[in-house]
This record gives sequence, structure tokens and C-alpha cells, in this order.
Amino acid sequence: MLHEFNLFNGSLQEINPSKKLITTLNAHSFNTLHKDIYFREALKSSDMLLPDGVSIVWALRLLIGEKLKKIAGADLFRYEMDRIHSTKGKCFFLGSSEKTLNLIRERAAKEYPYVEVYSYSPPYKPEFSDEESQRMVDAVNEIEPDVLFIGMTAPKQEKWAFKYYPQ
Repeated sequence: MLHEFNLFNGSLQEINPSKKLITTLNAHSFNTLHKDIYFREALKSSDMLLPDGVSIVWALRLLIGEKLKKIAGADLFRYEMDRIHSTKGKCFFLGSSEKTLNLIRERAAKEYPYVEVYSYSPPYKPEFSDEESQRMVDAVNEIEPDVLFIGMTAPKQEKWAFKYYPQ
């Protein structure tokens, strides 16, 4: 099944900063996509799918002979924050509790003082109503961030991003 996915095989420096939906594939995601067709579609449809985990990298190497370099979500985060720090850009964190988002904003202010940081804490629930999702979309669009980080856990975040990315 791994051969069905077009995993990114390059370096972070090759990523064009234009709008795109970037997702990651790790062992948990791989196991989940077998049971969740919409999640599988969300991953396949992303503009860029990063191999986030040694297990995925090794499975590809052993099963189909493809050699990829692991790119963790944390690596992408640091790369994008450095990029928008150099341009005095804006980022938006969608998901998590208000307490956690406050900690993120405090740390980002110290490590990336030239980045404007915004956030939104949606309600904790398995699925959002259309109205709740629209409030999230509106909050993001009002800010027009250079980068949007979604932290709602897999597969919820990927499915939400896939559905609302065009907006």
C-alpha cells in the first residue's frame, strides 16, 4: 500500500513557499489509513506528503526499494518558522487548549521574535459542526498567515485540512 503514496523525496529547502497542503505519514497514520478511507484520500490528495518516521522510510526501502530521507513534522516546523522569521511573517496555530497555545506563543516570541503568532482553540470533540469549522476558517482567513500549523491529532487534522483547505 505504501507504493500508492507519492512521498516527498527531497530537502526542506526545495519546498516552494506558495500555498500548499503539507501532511506527514508516520506509523500511526499508516495503520489508521487502512481503516479510514477519507483519511487515506486526504493524505493522497495533499500537495506534499512527508515521510515522518524511520519506520516509514525503512518500510519503503525494504518493500519497494525506494530510498527516502525522513522529514519529521518537527523539522518542517523549525524550517518554516525560520523562513517566516527571516521575512517577518505570520503564523497561525489551530488546535490544542488555550493553555498550550499560550505556551506556544510565549516560546515562539522568544525563539522567533520577528514572527507574529496567532492561534485558535477549537472545542474538544471528535468532529466539528459546520458552524465550528467555519469559525476556524474565518479566524485563519482574517489573519492571512504565511503558515498554518494544525494540531488536532491524526487523522482529525488531516481530514479537516483536506476538507477546508480550498477556503
